[in-house]
Amino acid sequence: MFIGYLRNNFENNISNLANSDDFFELSLLKNTYDSFPQFCFAAYEKEQIIGILCAYSFDNYIYINILKTINLNKDIIKRLVSLLIKNIEDENVYLLIEDNISEELEQLGFKKQCTFIRYIHTSEPVAFNFSNSIAKQISEENYDEIATDLDKIIFEQNRKKYLLKDCMFESSLKLCTKQSFMNSYAVNKKFIRISPWMIKKQSFLDAEKLLRGVLYYRGLKKIFAYAYGEDEDILQLYENYKFKKDKNFSFMYLKEKPNIKFENLYAI
Repeated sequence: MFIGYLRNNFENNISNLANSDDFFELSLLKNTYDSFPQFCFAAYEKEQIIGILCAYSFDNYIYINILKTINLNKDIIKRLVSLLIKNIEDENVYLLIEDNISEELEQLGFKKQCTFIRYIHTSEPVAFNFSNSIAKQISEENYDEIATDLDKIIFEQNRKKYLLKDCMFESSLKLCTKQSFMNSYAVNKKFIRISPWMIKKQSFLDAEKLLRGVLYYRGLKKIFAYAYGEDEDILQLYENYKFKKDKNFSFMYLKEKPNIKFENLYAI
């Protein structure tokens, strides 16, 4: 086995890993690699990729947005993260990781900050009203401005390029109100992911309109999202609309503790 930088022909060698995980995001991998190839690493068995890590750099931190292995190999995950740390200067690193892998990262110096829950909607019918009036209220008009401004309040960073380019795909559905915004996109033929979805704290009705909108426009597609797990209003909203808890995740950090307003983050 060889672990090193992700090679630029990765699309030819990643099918086994991608097919092993229904939540693998090839389009996100491509966008991240295009922007930050120096923060992309892989584990190779002969020519096949059996593990991968990709990270995105912001002003004050690096965010690992893809960390996958075949059969959830904890040793490979630990070695990939160690390799990233060795190839960066003294920088903050954040990631969202399955709970049962968090101990391996704690051995590398990471600390847990909070819990996220992966929720999945499996097309179970939900009774709700969605009128033309509501559709007009959540149109994508002014999405770019609203998303940039609200995201900056929540993350205290300028993440405009990430929001409007690297998290945008041909399948993206952009919805927003004056107080909130939501992007959703096709991960593969099976799943739609909601990411990101943010609201001002006192705008719960806007959040509900956006969730109705994505369920209405996405039809019978399966939808998943990583929801902040320590706010009962957020969790109750998902469950009111027939999303089911799938798995617990930990948001972890290396170096400085993030100053993120998680209570405004309905889907990361």
